Amino acid sequence: MYEKKQGVKRLLNSIYQNVDAGNIKVFAQILNYEESQLMQDIEAIKSVDIVNKED
Repeated sequence: MYEKKQGVKRLLNSIYQNVDAGNIKVFAQILNYEESQLMQDIEAIKSVDIVNKED
């Protein structure tokens, strides 16, 4: 179960660290997301705690 939690953390951290003003438009298009809302949601990643449902 630990790896599932760590995998989610890696994914979210990668998104958080690699999305910027230069590529937010591409991410938004891929995800069918409003750019401003996507940026807000990405900024909120750091305030989220990841837990395993199985624990």
